[in-house]
Amino acid sequence: MDRANIDVVCAGLCVVNFPIFPVDESIFTRDVNPVSPITLLPGGDAANQAVVLSKMGFKTAILSRRGDDDFGKVMLQLLNRYGSHIELEGIVVDSEMATSVSAMMIRPNGQRCFCVHKGAIYNFCIGDIDLSILSKAKVASIGGVYGLPSFDGPGAAAFFRAARESGLITVADTKTDMYRIGLAGIREMLEQTDYFFPSYDEAAAISGEESPEKIAGIFLDAGARHVGIKLGSRGIYARDEKTEFYLPALPAEVVDTTGAGDNFMSGLIAGLIRGWDYRTCCLFGSAAAALCVTTVGPMTAVESFDQVKQFLESCREKDPAL
Repeated sequence: MDRANIDVVCAGLCVVNFPIFPVDESIFTRDVNPVSPITLLPGGDAANQAVVLSKMGFKTAILSRRGDDDFGKVMLQLLNRYGSHIELEGIVVDSEMATSVSAMMIRPNGQRCFCVHKGAIYNFCIGDIDLSILSKAKVASIGGVYGLPSFDGPGAAAFFRAARESGLITVADTKTDMYRIGLAGIREMLEQTDYFFPSYDEAAAISGEESPEKIAGIFLDAGARHVGIKLGSRGIYARDEKTEFYLPALPAEVVDTTGAGDNFMSGLIAGLIRGWDYRTCCLFGSAAAALCVTTVGPMTAVESFDQVKQFLESCREKDPAL
């Protein structure tokens, strides 16, 4: 791919997923549990964003790690199958660790948990990135802050600093702080972050606050320019120095909530590239997230930019306040 045509550089989590649906706690009481067809899918925050954005017509690049194994080869095949306009040269091969793999255990109500082998992504670091890729892009996104132990902290800060110096918009979301680096561990990165969008539980744990307003204030004070708190079925709270607003979750029949946050980020990024205002970007992200939960898999529902746009327009017709 001609790097001059890249819109979004997605750095971070990239795994092979296999969803198992439906399951519940009783799975361990039976020898055999009938489920829906089990398929392999690409996954991880960075990969989900890249695939969904590519379906919307944007050219993306993934920066991550994979193992030199069969799952690593499958990962590339899946990314090529489900996405288009994706540059994969930035996925570095780790000769010592296996490819990261996740089993998605999806309950009948759409909630899920994961069985994960971290694998090669554990070693993903700033040294894996050829920063020249930033020279012609528009947005740099870190998919999965707190899930990248060799990249979080100084590495993420250096990546965003280089992106800012190249004139890119910087965007990040989070995972659970499994390695306990806390707010101090990402403060340097936040100083280089234009849009920071953690989920509520993750943000509350990091900030030590409970209300979305106070949580957002903590991250703004730490240096982020715009902060949004993803509230799940309650919608979004967003704030910057001048404005704040709540947006409700858009109506959807929930099948699988996996990847809803990543689809939100994809919609937000799409709006930023189009030059929309903050609220409209968040609305478009909410539309992508609502579509996401209607099918099994984190990147299967969104098909195109126009599909998301038309869905949002239909929601606005029903609720003009949007």
